[in-house]
Amino acid sequence: MFGTLALPAYAFNDKEEPVAAVAESQTIKVTAGPALTKIDDIPLEVDTTVAEQEQREKLVAEAEKRAAELEAAKETKPGAAATAAEAPKAAEIPAGSGASGLVAAALAQVGVSQDCTDLAQNALAAIGLTERRDQGGYDHGVNDFFRYGASVDYVHGSTALAPGDLLMWPGAPHVAVYIGGGQAVHGGWTGGTTVVAGLSTYAGLPTQVVRMS
Repeated sequence: MFGTLALPAYAFNDKEEPVAAVAESQTIKVTAGPALTKIDDIPLEVDTTVAEQEQREKLVAEAEKRAAELEAAKETKPGAAATAAEAPKAAEIPAGSGASGLVAAALAQVGVSQDCTDLAQNALAAIGLTERRDQGGYDHGVNDFFRYGASVDYVHGSTALAPGDLLMWPGAPHVAVYIGGGQAVHGGWTGGTTVVAGLSTYAGLPTQVVRMS
């Protein structure tokens, strides 16, 4: 890139008498730098799209509201506490497909008293990958969930997670459904309840991740 600027140059003699100003053309060379990459061309790694994130936040809010209603029912009707928190009927868990269906099915169970394997098995049943235990399906243990996809070791800070991933603690044992934003749905939490919480448990962080195939 070149630009030409006309700059006046003034000269003075040794008696400091002014001499006629002479306009001299001085050429300034400007070297162009490397081409810049447009922001639109830079790939961004995101957990979900904005629409998916908004949908997830809506589902989480609905799940938390339902959990609060179940808790209120326990407090107002102690005798009905067990009934209020029983595992939801199949019709109460939305049927779906893929990772988004798994997330929705897991969130539909928040507030229910059940262990982690029932939570995950019910969610998988909602997307047609297995049958619920209470409907005659095989009673899954934590290690049985490895059959539903490819598994990788989880390294905190470097392993990318996606909503719908199954988080695995084989040695605990424990399983949870990742919903995005650093949160997961866990069954068998304090008091045996299904909750939305972070990735860390009494057994630490998950050691493996199973992604639906």
